[in-house]
Amino acid sequence: MATINTTDPKPGYVYDTDTDTWYPLLGLATQSLDELTDVVITTPATNQVLAYNGTNWVNSSEAGDVSAVTAGTGITVTDGTGPIPTVSIDTTVTADLTTAQTLSLKTLSSPVLVSGEERMVFTGTAATGTIAIDLLTANTHFFNSDATGNQVINLRGSATTSLNTILATNDTITAVVLIQNGGTAYYPTAVQVDGSSVTPKWQGGTAPSSGNTNSIDAYVITVMKSGSATYTVLASQTKFA
Repeated sequence: MATINTTDPKPGYVYDTDTDTWYPLLGLATQSLDELTDVVITTPATNQVLAYNGTNWVNSSEAGDVSAVTAGTGITVTDGTGPIPTVSIDTTVTADLTTAQTLSLKTLSSPVLVSGEERMVFTGTAATGTIAIDLLTANTHFFNSDATGNQVINLRGSATTSLNTILATNDTITAVVLIQNGGTAYYPTAVQVDGSSVTPKWQGGTAPSSGNTNSIDAYVITVMKSGSATYTVLASQTKFA
């Protein structure tokens, strides 16, 4: 073991036996990293890190580092290039599990509904003439004042969206049209889809020729789309009194 030079030792110094010299620790602390025997620094760059390659610690932009976060559909990103990006869901575009939301024209695969409920429309008006059934609003429409004339039921998406646009080929949709009658009964004499006449296949094989007095007549109409503006339509009339 080499003889240590104890001449003028000071607190905060370390002795190097190779050079027989005392060095201040503060000075050692400011030395470069690559002066350490197992550290190799080559062309250092901003945001690099030290990674162990099995032999030495080397400077590296490690594979897998995320340099930026980019927002996709329904996602908002703040500070995407860091240091700490913030990602949030735009609930006007993407559904989440906690916010009450309305999903329009979405496809749900194998959903399980527990205690589901359905919106309907009480029109507050009497059925007469051509009555538009906007299925983007609801599937069930109740004309809950006594009808004043026979009707033509026109099934559509809305005033600006056709049912043909909503339905893809092989899709189906069912509407329920409730007609309230008083002492004089009226009924629908025709059915349309997007303003064009269709010929329903009526339950029992015969189209109704009258309504029912002092009752609510329920017309259940199923539209099955087999091609562009091409439909098979099934319909039924049921009296509730």
